[in-house]
Amino acid sequence: MARRRVVVSAACVVGLVMLLVLNLEGIKARQQLPLNSVTENTLPCLGLPGANDVVVVLRTGSTELADKLPIHLSTTLRCYPNYLIFSDHEETYEGERVLDALDSVSEEIQQTNKDFELYRRLRGGGREALDLSELSGAKTELIQGVGKGNNPGWSLDKWKFLPMVNRTFYEQPYMKWYVFVEADSFIFWKSTLQYLSMVDHTTPAYMGSQMYSGGILFAHGGSGFIVSQPAMRMFVDYYAAHKKELETFTDQQWAGDCVLGKVFKDAGVTFRNAWPIFQDDYPGIVAYAKPDGRPVADEKMRIWCYPTTSYHHLTPALVEDLWQFDQQLLASSHEVSLLTTFPKPRQR
Repeated sequence: MARRRVVVSAACVVGLVMLLVLNLEGIKARQQLPLNSVTENTLPCLGLPGANDVVVVLRTGSTELADKLPIHLSTTLRCYPNYLIFSDHEETYEGERVLDALDSVSEEIQQTNKDFELYRRLRGGGREALDLSELSGAKTELIQGVGKGNNPGWSLDKWKFLPMVNRTFYEQPYMKWYVFVEADSFIFWKSTLQYLSMVDHTTPAYMGSQMYSGGILFAHGGSGFIVSQPAMRMFVDYYAAHKKELETFTDQQWAGDCVLGKVFKDAGVTFRNAWPIFQDDYPGIVAYAKPDGRPVADEKMRIWCYPTTSYHHLTPALVEDLWQFDQQLLASSHEVSLLTTFPKPRQR
């Protein structure tokens, strides 16, 4: 019990330090090393225990790729021995293979569904066919319950989840863990690996920051979610047997991560809530000390007393800042050891 109190106290202190370090104004003034000043052989994030058993899957889209993918190519993706990049258009970008998450969607849907108007243009002319107003940064309205309905990239994005997870398994069938993130997400790599080391990879696991929509419990896609190999096998078997009806269901929904949650449940995989280890926002607005009125899984929990593996809604500059911070922490001779203590995810 004494050790537990020490660990929690240390976590709160470090949480406060990180909050100060990651202040949105102060972080810009923090001296950083140029991205090209660290060679691949000396990156502190390389060769971490368990890394070779994990594949990181980054989901993006053509309307945001040029804005959000480059920073990951120069930072986060350099740390992962195994990774895949999915978008809505297959191409080679700066030497990296970008897979088309939608190429296995039924041909009829690709040709006739209104959500695929952008996809049809991309197939005809690539990203050059996009209008400037459609690119990342263009203002679109976030409508409660339906997402950004007037953004063609958003409307298309919900269709990526099921075929992306399905193809991921066939691309990398022997991983213990599958970590799915977005282009405006960041994960602390060592913290994520330490967290996974405490979960049994031989059992079906689908975990992340919980959300509800239409009575469906699911892992929020932007916060990042993690799936074990047994759960992936159960998913691909169910997907193969029910693909047509699942595409009909997807067409009726607005959020692909919600659709994915239903499929995992129907396939027999129980969701495990891992909030607040997985965060759905960026550090500057996370309610560290107390709830701020937004719905949370447990109002009794104080977020800064828990280690964090992920943040969301990050600009490319914040992705770089967090990556630099993580490398400095990993390289420090006084590296914080409390990250080895995690509350295990709760089953629902």
